[in-house]
Amino acid sequence: MDNLWICRENCCKDERITSLNGKKHSIKEDFYYKKSYIKHRLQKDVMKDGIAYLPCRVDGLSDIISKFSVKNCDSLDGEFKDYILDFVDCIPEEYPIVLEICGPKFTEDEKKQIIELMASETDYLLGKTEAENRHHRIVFWWMAVGTIGSGILLALIKNVINDDIPLEFFYVLFWLFADAFVRYLFIENDDYKNEKIRAGRLASMKVEFVEE
Repeated sequence: MDNLWICRENCCKDERITSLNGKKHSIKEDFYYKKSYIKHRLQKDVMKDGIAYLPCRVDGLSDIISKFSVKNCDSLDGEFKDYILDFVDCIPEEYPIVLEICGPKFTEDEKKQIIELMASETDYLLGKTEAENRHHRIVFWWMAVGTIGSGILLALIKNVINDDIPLEFFYVLFWLFADAFVRYLFIENDDYKNEKIRAGRLASMKVEFVEE
């Protein structure tokens, strides 16, 4: 029991740290204000001459092509694809990307198969992103029209047509359109642009092979 009490007492002491200015702060605050050095690490390990080299080690073709693929209809392995996407998200947008596939020696036919599959998958992702962006642009314009239209309708009913008509429904309609419009304009629109840039970077990515 004494040992347990001492342990708890030490833990409580460790949870409070005195900073240089004499103020106390919790360890959780240290975690919150911990700074990342990812830019330095990327510059050291990945960036070279204005190009980002993305290293990826594989043991063979089976690590790249999904085991669920069928003849003449290949698809990338999910884990391989996720690794590339996660890595690309860390690289600044101004850097072109070169995928370095490190592993055993591939035949020329296998290299051609991998390069064509990468081009096909990234082109599909780019096309899908473009289609989504077109859809969201249509939604955006409808939100803009709905916001303006409901605002005009609300003003007409309130000031011109009849003051006795209940306005609650038109207020709700206006705020629904306005909320969706503002959310898209200031939040979602940037997300869609980032997705488009990401897909474009992947579609422009080059593939190199490094034998080990």
